[in-house]
Amino acid sequence: MPLPDADKKSPRVYTNLQNLDLDNVTFANIQATGNPIAVEEMNEDEMRRLVLVNLARLVTAGEWTGLLEAGGGGGGFTGELTKYNWDGDGDAIRIFAQGPWGTIARALNQQVLQNDEIVLVPFIASTTGTISQVDLYVGTTDSGATGALDVGFYSDNEGVPETFLGEFVLDTTTSGQVTQTSSSEDIETVRGTQYWVGLYADNFDSTPTFMVMEAGETASGPIQVAEYGSVSIGNTIFKASAGGNATITDYTSFSPGPAVNVVNIGVKW
Repeated sequence: MPLPDADKKSPRVYTNLQNLDLDNVTFANIQATGNPIAVEEMNEDEMRRLVLVNLARLVTAGEWTGLLEAGGGGGGFTGELTKYNWDGDGDAIRIFAQGPWGTIARALNQQVLQNDEIVLVPFIASTTGTISQVDLYVGTTDSGATGALDVGFYSDNEGVPETFLGEFVLDTTTSGQVTQTSSSEDIETVRGTQYWVGLYADNFDSTPTFMVMEAGETASGPIQVAEYGSVSIGNTIFKASAGGNATITDYTSFSPGPAVNVVNIGVKW
């Protein structure tokens, strides 16, 4: 059945996409087909067809978040982690490259943590759901047999990290991209809400290196934490000797950033 009151002929949308199945149509196909379609009354039928095909594509691919993220093209930098940057064909989100504090400045083979140190970094969740995967890139491996970077997630309490929600443990004895799909707890986030990541050096024997986001290029956040011991106003990165990811009740051991490079992790929901 044609669209109500529409001309049966589709000179562009159905013509360009007629040889594709819905599960093979990409956002790039939709974007290329819609460009150019001038926004004017005579093109109303083709614009309706374009919206219809994109909605059908999202339903088939299960990508309803795409409706909120420009059809899969928004939400910050995306893609599987490669040696130096993103290759653009995956959906792991570089959460420290997103606003409001994000940066695209990154470097390889950086030592950022000694054994038993933790760095806590804020981020804004781009997705409502359960975190299903964390990845990172190891340059130089840990020489020990059991070294790991524990990537923990925390709730936010008025600008500081507080309740520990769960963690992913990533092996640092293997070089290249390291991926973990199993977490200690189901970690739920709400889109648009601030959370924190705790990067804990777990049983480092030697100091491994990582691909990192360069903290000198990040913006400080508008947080008020003067009441928490030595932590200063306006800093968004905390560092301390810890003993592992855990709910924080005492902030006096934390020193402020932002002069701390952070491991460039990717997160999937």
